[in-house]
Amino acid sequence: MPSPARGLTQPERVELSNRRLVQAAAELITEKGWEATTAAEIGRRAGYSRAMVHARYGSKDAILETMLADGDVQRLLPAPVPEATGMENAVAHFLRIEEMYRHDPVFLRAMFVMTFEAVKATSPVRVLLHKWFERGVEAVDAGLRLGMTDGSVRPDIDIDRAVNDISAAGFGLAFHWIVLGERYELDRELAFARERIVRDYGPRRRKR
Repeated sequence: MPSPARGLTQPERVELSNRRLVQAAAELITEKGWEATTAAEIGRRAGYSRAMVHARYGSKDAILETMLADGDVQRLLPAPVPEATGMENAVAHFLRIEEMYRHDPVFLRAMFVMTFEAVKATSPVRVLLHKWFERGVEAVDAGLRLGMTDGSVRPDIDIDRAVNDISAAGFGLAFHWIVLGERYELDRELAFARERIVRDYGPRRRKR
């Protein structure tokens, strides 16, 4: 990979190197997982020296924190949209996953691979991804509760069970995609799951 372009300001160089390292980490995670990936490998894949990576981050975990702070990752867990309905906010992450699947599937796959690595109690990514997961659960819960107020969600649903259903649906689709690869049309399945959730938890349609 070529060196950073000349003529950039220092902040621009830092941003460029961060992005390259994050992308390199994502590629390696999809190939061998986070635990088996070293900081030196990430640096080489990004086109930087081991010394530069150590000086910038100090540890592999610091690269992970930078990766989780990336704008794309943050958009996977979108903030509530004031003009949207509660139901729209509750299922918004399905749309964000679809968007990332279309424009950066490598990065999305890396996030899911790390998520499944975190099932091990000894996994170094467990704590960080647990916090990320909790944010997602809270967003779905808040959306459903708002939906009960604005009429986009049925008032008689069990919110805890609905949140569990919606979360499980997302991770179930992710697991299928990771295992089956290109044979699995993730965007189509995400759309189907989103429609099913709206149908199951939205207002009941009156029979004619």
